[in-house]
Amino acid sequence: MMHAHLQRRLLSRNRRGSRTIRTTALPAMALCVIACLVPVVSAQSPAQDGENKALMDGIAAVVNTEIITVSELQSEMGDEFFRLKARYEGDELTERLSRKRQEVLNRMIERKLLVQEAKAKNVSVSDEEVEQAWEQMRRNPAGFPPAAAQSKAVLREELMARRIRDIEVRRGIVVVPKEIHAYFQEQQQRFTSPGTHHIRQILLLPKLDEDRETLKARAEVLMDQLEEGRSFEKLAELFSDGSESVLGGDLGFVTKDELLAPLGEALDKLNPGEVSPLIETEIGIHILLLEENRPGITEPFEKVKEAIGNRLFQEKIQESHDNWMSSLKDKAYIEIRF
Repeated sequence: MMHAHLQRRLLSRNRRGSRTIRTTALPAMALCVIACLVPVVSAQSPAQDGENKALMDGIAAVVNTEIITVSELQSEMGDEFFRLKARYEGDELTERLSRKRQEVLNRMIERKLLVQEAKAKNVSVSDEEVEQAWEQMRRNPAGFPPAAAQSKAVLREELMARRIRDIEVRRGIVVVPKEIHAYFQEQQQRFTSPGTHHIRQILLLPKLDEDRETLKARAEVLMDQLEEGRSFEKLAELFSDGSESVLGGDLGFVTKDELLAPLGEALDKLNPGEVSPLIETEIGIHILLLEENRPGITEPFEKVKEAIGNRLFQEKIQESHDNWMSSLKDKAYIEIRF
């Protein structure tokens, strides 16, 4: 009967396994129906009082037979409103606040699901562990949701969620040497430093009131002299406007990423000893001489195999987590109200 009145809303999953929260608007009678999700207890019980207060507070989401209230969501948001308000305003502030609420609410829904799973599998956290985590968090709250710093009950849920996640997600995950070797071969560029190129440059900058055509004509005169066999180094010393002209235009060894894009593209077409054609950029007109290429250096496998193993292990953990969390959400009743 409950499902006939309440429209089921599951969090839609993107290709990385994360979910996007979608809000729904329910008729006023839905509030009464949601109350049916809560087990019946005596009118005097503290549990019933807490549930009534939650219903009056406003429901942000329903997760199976439990609710997340609006005030709990606001508490979990912490100082995010003020941080965002300090950087944005107007429609952009509204949009970013909405996205942040969805992100935080999704995290709270996942924690609820994890705690429910932990209880179902008799996974618990002792009072001593909560106290130890409480003291640790007081010294360094990083890595814990803001609400955990205000309530040991929320902290306990966070610890339970982490424990069941570690048990379920890490189960059976291993990285074998064959996988590490294959990754090293396929992704060798990740472990190879970029090649470097020893170049000299003649740079001509436009003089006061000089148009582009006049600047180009000056550059072509230098190109003619280079073709006649004049020394690139001497011409750079005499005519280049670059600060390296005192060194005969010597820029030393550079990577292509350190150069303006047109210069890097021209460098690709040169062999050592060759001079580029005129290269126009927003700065001026350049002429390059490539003197030497040095290939990048690949790190030895023994030096990087541990880092590769750790990376692959984390990737497997993330994939396992996404798949497991997706299965929990698929089996759950989740409704977004806020």
